[in-house]
Amino acid sequence: MDVYMRLELFVQNLKRSVDFYKNVIQLDLYSQNETSARFRSKNLNILLTQQNILSKDHYFSNISTSRKGVGVEIIIIVPDIQSFHQRVSEMKIELESQLKQQEWGLKDFRLVDPDGYYLRISSPPN
Repeated sequence: MDVYMRLELFVQNLKRSVDFYKNVIQLDLYSQNETSARFRSKNLNILLTQQNILSKDHYFSNISTSRKGVGVEIIIIVPDIQSFHQRVSEMKIELESQLKQQEWGLKDFRLVDPDGYYLRISSPPN
């Protein structure tokens, strides 16, 4: 069975989020309109959607927390973790945790996107 996955993140400010995923995370912008933007890679599509288009009865409109993605960690695997970390650090992006070797053998660091989604930037498995 072939499975295709697309992740949709609802964002407050589409321009700010597009800038973050394009310039900080370095994903390729595939398409964009007034209310959404799509980043596409070989393994995953990420759709950013302006959250103000959600109807009042939508599931996400009734969540009582202001933090986005509570309980979700988005893992992005990059081929050269050292260079990626250095570039993000030079951009003065606030990190939740610095680059370190994890007990499971991979190196990673953590940051939060403009809407509060928690991202783990990780080295690839050996």
